[in-house]
Amino acid sequence: MNILAVDDEYYALELMRHALEEVAGGATVYLCRDVRSAIETATQIKIDVAFLDIHLPERNGIELALDLKKLNPKVNIVFATGFSEYMKAGIDLRMSGYIMKPVTPNDVKIELENLRNPIAWSNEKRIKILTFGNFDVFVDGAPLKFERKQAKEILAYLVDKRGTSATYAELAAVLWEDEEYDRTKQKNLQVYIASLVKTLHSVEVRDLILKNRQGILVNTKIVDCDYYRFLEGDTRAINSFTGQYMSAYSWAEFTVGYLENQLQKIMK
Repeated sequence: MNILAVDDEYYALELMRHALEEVAGGATVYLCRDVRSAIETATQIKIDVAFLDIHLPERNGIELALDLKKLNPKVNIVFATGFSEYMKAGIDLRMSGYIMKPVTPNDVKIELENLRNPIAWSNEKRIKILTFGNFDVFVDGAPLKFERKQAKEILAYLVDKRGTSATYAELAAVLWEDEEYDRTKQKNLQVYIASLVKTLHSVEVRDLILKNRQGILVNTKIVDCDYYRFLEGDTRAINSFTGQYMSAYSWAEFTVGYLENQLQKIMK
């Protein structure tokens, strides 16, 4: 389940975040403080439930809800506001629920248990990524088959960057090293990225690769990755690291050194 929470007030958004962490541990939560970033998120991620403040800068939560419904007609809209006079507007919009601030975990729990369009979710993540040794990706327990080896390497590099953006020129340097990034390589890179997206879409994964102004990145929130769990201090992941990391890619050697240094610190 993907949940979007939008509120321009920092403390109100923090209350919502704490409430969602307490009652929706298996969900992926996206927090936004303005309409523009909320729309950008919903354009790339299929949002199942949106908790929206109504008084927002630039545009209000009612207008935002209409935009979210255009992107996903089945999205559950829950207004979280300090004003009761918008109840009728919410009903006309076929909202799922209406919470009066301050938000409590029990408020959120009740809304998630009574969604207008029910969504099933679990703590198990669909995407599992193994990096210690070779680089392998599994979706729903089955290995992901890539049409092009370059598409697989692009995904591996994005996983290595742990959610930070990679520019297209940077990806070209990974694939072709010191060769000139000319028009032909630009076209080929677009073909490889399109192939990666097509492969992911074929297994109903549409929110692993995200785009921003800098380039593209991997959505770390929706994957179970041994590399990430190692850095979080997970004992099983630490024990599974034997000095090998994405062995097929020469650029991954830098991360091997970093992991070995981290391991030495842990063992002290």
